Amino acid sequence: MPSISPIEDSSPSIHGTISTGCDLCNSTDFSVLLDARDGNSRIVICKNCRLIYASPLLSPEALDSFYDDVFNNDSGCQVRVGGNFPRDKDRKKEEVLAETSGIKTIKRFIEPRGKNVLDLRCRTGALTSILKKEGADVIGVEPFLGNVNYARQVRGLTNIVDLPFSRFHQFPLPQDEYFDMVNILSHHVLAHVLSPRRLLEQILRALKPGGYIFLDEKDVLHPVRHKMQSALDSGPAHQFHFTLHTTARYFHAMGFNLLEYEIDKHRSSDFCHIRIVAQKPKEGRSPSVVSKNTYSDSGPSEKAIRQCLWWLERSWRLRLARMQIKQKFLKVSHKLGF
Repeated sequence: MPSISPIEDSSPSIHGTISTGCDLCNSTDFSVLLDARDGNSRIVICKNCRLIYASPLLSPEALDSFYDDVFNNDSGCQVRVGGNFPRDKDRKKEEVLAETSGIKTIKRFIEPRGKNVLDLRCRTGALTSILKKEGADVIGVEPFLGNVNYARQVRGLTNIVDLPFSRFHQFPLPQDEYFDMVNILSHHVLAHVLSPRRLLEQILRALKPGGYIFLDEKDVLHPVRHKMQSALDSGPAHQFHFTLHTTARYFHAMGFNLLEYEIDKHRSSDFCHIRIVAQKPKEGRSPSVVSKNTYSDSGPSEKAIRQCLWWLERSWRLRLARMQIKQKFLKVSHKLGF
């Protein structure tokens, strides 16, 4: 394994927010889905490709500040762990997922032995460790130091690079077309970075012809449980909100061969998860769609997406009303001695 360091980025840094067009198709024609509130950007939908995203986006500095000082939804983030390791409970969940899902998905397409692997968002390195035991040379990338420290100090993984989400597209690249595989199954990433397109472009550049990418992402139109009024109301943590269609469309636009794109029936959190398996075209071959699913460039209409989000918000209100009625009933029952 060569010595590793992140690639350099000469793009200018901008404080605050950045007003841009659609990251997927570059269109500037959008409509508003959720107004700005509580200091967060409005959420818009591209009228051309239906990508849902924050407008304006956070700058690299603002994004870094959020994850360093505010974000607390990962067991290894600074706000949660300080200088310590993530909780045992969270690490065990990661290990179970790596053993029961991650490595099995990968081995359906490629044997890790002798392969060069980039493990993006590797968390504490559970799947990274399995890939190494399977004989792969692995570089891990993780934004949260609590996770990085555990991967290095406890799992003994030396090739772990800590990069903030604002610089995930600067992952270590020993040379062009170096990796046989890029894994992003341990945790979703595209919703958190500055530009999914830029990250996927770098991954395409980094993969050898015929190399694979495995990705997990959340589908904003398929929540499993309601924790907020709107499925889009997650603040700066998610600059992009994906559907199965827009996730697949990113890979198609970048020139990948789509092998699988579907809702993962065996994995969910607050939302159902999208699983993507794609391949860089082999030398001399044009990109094609060889998925077992029929890829449709049209996808759901803006009207259909709005109707789905409207119903999700109303169902959240109904659920909240039922909970309030139940609580009142329990209080009355308690007073009456039942």
